[in-house]
Amino acid sequence: MLNYAKLHIVALVVATLSISAGAQGHLDGEVEAVTSDGRVVVLRGDHTWDFVEVEPGNPETSAVLTVTEVKEMQDACGLQLRLQNNLGFKIRSLVPRFSVYNDKNVVFDHRSQSFTSIKPGRDQYKRIQFNGIGCHEIVWIRVHDAQHCTMGDHLDMFNAEEGQCLSYIYVEPSKLINISKEPNL
Repeated sequence: MLNYAKLHIVALVVATLSISAGAQGHLDGEVEAVTSDGRVVVLRGDHTWDFVEVEPGNPETSAVLTVTEVKEMQDACGLQLRLQNNLGFKIRSLVPRFSVYNDKNVVFDHRSQSFTSIKPGRDQYKRIQFNGIGCHEIVWIRVHDAQHCTMGDHLDMFNAEEGQCLSYIYVEPSKLINISKEPNL
């Protein structure tokens, strides 16, 4: 028996395939879609689909991003973030991007947050605020697009491959708010 979440995904798949097929005439490759709960689905031209599973990485050898506080404000949501450097080298600069999704699965706001000069074994706390939306209205926060990074002696924004900076981040699951990293596709 299909539950409502699966029916929602099937409806999303059909709608996306219809839109994509109408725009392209037919599908030759794969199309990515995001469900209302933040899961990524790959839609194929042969009308099949699969969830894209995020490879979480190893928190013991990553830059671990943790939500330590969620603060409901008047018409805004504030988060305190902690980045723990469990890498074997210094994080000179790492700038992930955060997108918040509302209950209609629409990106409501984007913010980037810079973490700088974190030695191995150390951490850094930062605050980020999303205006115009309460924490209770946020369905999902997606961590993505960390294109700007300088880490160790080998990696900077000019020689990093797409997704390479993001691959060093491990997003710790939170009981405070739904947050996850964009899959490395």
